[in-house]
Amino acid sequence: LALLVVLLFAFLGVSGCKATAAETTAAETTAAEPYKVVFTNAFYSAPYCAPMIEAAQDEAEKLGIELTILDGKGDGQVQLDQIQSAISQKVDGIIYFPADMASSATGVKLLAESNIPFLIINSRADPSVDDLVPVFLGPDYRTQGEVCGQMALDALGEEGGNIVAIEGAGGTEGSTKRSEGFYDTVLTNPNVEILAKQQADWDPAKAQTIMEDYIVKFGDQIDLLFALDDGMWAGAIKAIKDNGLLDQIISVSIGSNKAVVDGVRNGECYGSASQNPIDEGRLGIVNIIKLINGETLEKWIKIPSDPITSETVGDIQGW
Repeated sequence: LALLVVLLFAFLGVSGCKATAAETTAAETTAAEPYKVVFTNAFYSAPYCAPMIEAAQDEAEKLGIELTILDGKGDGQVQLDQIQSAISQKVDGIIYFPADMASSATGVKLLAESNIPFLIINSRADPSVDDLVPVFLGPDYRTQGEVCGQMALDALGEEGGNIVAIEGAGGTEGSTKRSEGFYDTVLTNPNVEILAKQQADWDPAKAQTIMEDYIVKFGDQIDLLFALDDGMWAGAIKAIKDNGLLDQIISVSIGSNKAVVDGVRNGECYGSASQNPIDEGRLGIVNIIKLINGETLEKWIKIPSDPITSETVGDIQGW
């Protein structure tokens, strides 16, 4: 009997050790496998997105994340297909930079139903699905427009002047809210007139063409250019320089890239509202991992937007 008890305990002990070893191995295997994250970026080729993508890739590499960044081609349907594919692959997390607010409603519903952790970056989804979005990471676009509007008022003075605007992509929060904030602010001066506004889809080449057309149509009537981002500003300022109008046309922009920061220093640009794509890309990865790990985050993680003028530029280098 004693021998039987000893053998029984020996068997249970060995069995217990094997079970524990198997559980430990499974846990180690799970921990060792990198999280798989898909980032669908609506405006992959826009100048602003290049440093955002690079920062996301750098952060993912540092954290051991398997990151796939997809070109949304500025097309809501393309992005919906990308989201459905990512869901079917059962990735661990999804970052969604929507091409437009209208199509984003369907994308957000798909993501919410999948139970895969996700966040919206840079441009908000449609308000109708806001309650389904766990986290939005981006700036206050209306505030950016207001900052630029106030800079324009300061530059023009009480006598006001004529403004042309180059807007981003239609239907995006960035273009819509920046425009609203800017126009509502500058038009508080009854002596300000908006001569023309046109969308360049965040494309510097299109912005240059639009500015050339403005110059042909309005000539020396133009007092100020409002470019909704620094990439488009770079295209437009080339047209202004090529036509010898740099001393006549004041410009304000949004984004604070190196070209604009240098322009603020040398007088080519009156001012810019800051927005850092490097912060966006890095924080996109940091926060999707937090969501994957079950953390509760703030609904809106704000990217700062500060005015950069000749008085505040200091040693800012831009991105």
